[in-house]
Amino acid sequence: MAGAGINNNKEQEPLPDIPAPVLNDPRAAPDRDQVVSALKTLEPTRDISTMAKSPCAKESFIDGAALGVGVGLLKAMRSGVGRSAANWGFGAFLVMTIGTWEYCHFKIRQKRQIMASGQMPVVSTIDVDAARRREAIAARQRDV
Repeated sequence: MAGAGINNNKEQEPLPDIPAPVLNDPRAAPDRDQVVSALKTLEPTRDISTMAKSPCAKESFIDGAALGVGVGLLKAMRSGVGRSAANWGFGAFLVMTIGTWEYCHFKIRQKRQIMASGQMPVVSTIDVDAARRREAIAARQRDV
């Protein structure tokens, strides 16, 4: 039972053998043409210009920048090494930006699932604002 681990309880069935990890993966590497064609679909100017229009972008970048600056300043004050502080700040910026972006999109997906299931009525914010204005006008007319 080499590689099966220690089994102190002789009454139970023996532990299964665990295969050793495969160091040389037998699967073929991705075809170079596939990688090149995927890279050709990228358009940095279009992708960056439309990023600001996507939901959650502004909040994610602001949260990431705030945390990155904070972590960078704290690291610089503590260690005094500028390059290390910049690396820590940039790392914190990336982690926070990606994290808040993903969390925001997770909440959007949840709302869409609830709306699709019919549990929550779809209400436009314009309708809510108009209803509030009508209520305020009616209240003022009653007071007069």
